[in-house]
Amino acid sequence: MKIYVSLPLNFEEKDIKAFTEGVSYLKKLGHNVVDTSGQNAKTKENAAKLLAHSDRALKDTDIVIAEVSKSDSKVGYEIAKAFSEKKFVIALEHEESGTNVDPIIHGNKSKSLLHLRYNNKNVTSIIEKAIKEAAKRLDSKFILIISPEIDRYLDWAASTKRMHKAQIVRNALEQTMKKDKDYKNYLSA
Repeated sequence: MKIYVSLPLNFEEKDIKAFTEGVSYLKKLGHNVVDTSGQNAKTKENAAKLLAHSDRALKDTDIVIAEVSKSDSKVGYEIAKAFSEKKFVIALEHEESGTNVDPIIHGNKSKSLLHLRYNNKNVTSIIEKAIKEAAKRLDSKFILIISPEIDRYLDWAASTKRMHKAQIVRNALEQTMKKDKDYKNYLSA
C-alpha cells in the first residue's frame, strides 16, 4: 500500500520520535512510504518544489498518515488536499500533546478520517490497527460491462441529476443493500 506521511515543517525530532518509529515499522511491513520530512522550504523555490512534490505524491497515494499533535498549515493543507483527492486520512496525535482542539481533526465527522491518539509504547500497534481499518474503508475499483440501454439511462441521469455515472450506480446499490434482508442477516451473524 502506498502511504503518504504528513509532518509539520518545523518539527523537532524528539517530539515525533515515536511517530517516526511507527513510520519505520510501516516500511518494514513492506508498505511504500512517502514523506517530505527531509525537504526544506526556506526559500520560495524550495517551497514551490515541496508543494509540487506533495501534490503529486498525494494524488498517487492510497492513505495519508498525518502527525497532528502540533500541526501547521502544511499538515492542514495536505489533509485538505487528501480529502479533495478522496484519500483516506489517519490523523495520529500524541497523548501528551495537550488539549488544543483542531477543528479539522476534532470537529470532522468524515468517514474518510480516522483520528487516534498514541503514546511512545503503543505507536506501532496503533499504526497497524489504523492501517487495517483504512484498508477496510478504501474504495475499490470495479469494471462493469453494461447494456446500451443502461448506458443511455446513465448518460441521461448523469446530465439531468448532475452526478457522475458511478455515483448513480453506487446510490442504487446502497439502496438495494439497505432493503436486502438476507444481507442484513449475514452481517449480524
